[in-house]
Amino acid sequence: MAFWLLLSALLVMALGVLPPFWFARRRPGYSHVRSTVSELGESGAPDALRVAWLGFAPAGLAVLVFSALLHAQLTSLGADGTAAVLLSLLGVSYVGAAVFPCDAGAPFWGTWKNQMHNLVAGLGYFGAGAGLLEMKRVFEDLPTLAPLSPISGLLGPVILLGVFVLSFESPVRGLIQRTVEGLVFGWMLVVGAWLMAA
Repeated sequence: MAFWLLLSALLVMALGVLPPFWFARRRPGYSHVRSTVSELGESGAPDALRVAWLGFAPAGLAVLVFSALLHAQLTSLGADGTAAVLLSLLGVSYVGAAVFPCDAGAPFWGTWKNQMHNLVAGLGYFGAGAGLLEMKRVFEDLPTLAPLSPISGLLGPVILLGVFVLSFESPVRGLIQRTVEGLVFGWMLVVGAWLMAA
């Protein structure tokens, strides 16, 4: 189980990082610091369908696989799996981003698709932050994972704060989003590697 958990975490990292960098190179004027990842697949973008179905959807499915494996691992250890279910909302949000592309510039308001995009994105990031906070509590009671409890408890509020900051226009909105996602993906890798080494 630990091997598959680590492999799925590596897949999440690869699919969460590589497609955005690839598609950004093909988009003149795109900035990783200023622009959100969603803007690569915004309505009317030249590569919108490719970004959606070769980037967002596979990354979301990888997060769902990781969450399902982590849920199975936690419940096999006699722990509550709610934290993994909350984390899975991040995967749902990535798939939702493929189905509901944002409007140009990823505004807070806009078309119904843009509002659905923002709703699933908000649920996904909230789920990741709340899931990490819950992981702190769950990990505390598991000798194998107890050392990861403090970092999970630290990252949860950071993710939730990042979600709040992302709600506002900012010249560094893309950087904030990538930091939030990088922290979650990195946490997944650490959990996978930790269980593999245990």
